[in-house]
Amino acid sequence: MIVLEFRGARLDVRLGCSAEERAVPQAVDLDLAVRFPDLPSACETDKLEGTVCYSALIDAARASCAGREFNLVERLAHELFAALRPRIPPGGELWLRATKLYPPVDGLAGGVAFSLGDFAGPPR
Repeated sequence: MIVLEFRGARLDVRLGCSAEERAVPQAVDLDLAVRFPDLPSACETDKLEGTVCYSALIDAARASCAGREFNLVERLAHELFAALRPRIPPGGELWLRATKLYPPVDGLAGGVAFSLGDFAGPPR
C-alpha cells in the first residue's frame, strides 16, 4: 500500500447540536490519507508536482468550512470528503477522520470522531 497521510490539521468549525454550541467555532482535527495506485513520481523527482500537496488539501478543507455551521460531526466529515475527493489524482483513494476535540459531554475526554473513505484508512 502506498499512502500519504497527515494527522491533526486543526480546523475551527461552528459545530454542535444547539445554536449556543455553534455560536463559537470549535477545534476539530482532520486526519487524512491518500492511497496511490502507483508510486508517485515525487519519490524519484523530489518535486511537489508528483504528489498531492497536503497544504492545498488543508486549505480546501478550511475553505469548505468557512462561513458554515454543522450540527453533527458526521455531516462535517461527509462535506469535507465531498470537497476533497475531487482533488485526489485519478486512481487514488481518500480516507478522512474529523475529530471534535471538546464535545460538551461530561466524562468524554478523548473527543468524538467520524471517519469515512474509499478504503479502510491508513495502517496504525
